[in-house]
Amino acid sequence: MLEVRGLATAIEAADAMLKSANVRLLRQWRTDPGMISLIVEGDLAACRAALDAGSAAAKRLGEVVSRCEIGRPDPDTETLVEELLKPQSATEPPVPPPAPLAPPDEAAVLASIVAAPQGLSLAEVKAAFPLMAITREWLQAQCRAGVLVRRRNRYFPAGETR
Repeated sequence: MLEVRGLATAIEAADAMLKSANVRLLRQWRTDPGMISLIVEGDLAACRAALDAGSAAAKRLGEVVSRCEIGRPDPDTETLVEELLKPQSATEPPVPPPAPLAPPDEAAVLASIVAAPQGLSLAEVKAAFPLMAITREWLQAQCRAGVLVRRRNRYFPAGETR
């Protein structure tokens, strides 16, 4: 088993492992955002050679988080690894897609910009209205329509001097 940080690092390590020894890639998966685990199978000497090559390749490109070689695993350990190798069960409920964002409620957005004495940036408007599809283009359209004025990446009501 080899765990590395980064997709490109994992691809480079897997390529080096498979080219350097007579091993077979059993599974790869993302364990954490940015961390990828690779499991190979073969003779103990071949696995050690593959891990050495994969670790060296990963160190050149990124970071090796951990590596582990298990020679003649205990039957319980073998069962544990086999469980890890199984695909996700179909009995798990599917993850629902995210709800679509609502179009901006112009009156509410404009009222919050008017209420802010220092004006609001795009990030602040998005944070105040997280369920609305507020984009820079929408705010710029409000500026073109003469409703808002943009100064130093902040939006103010048109006609007010602050």
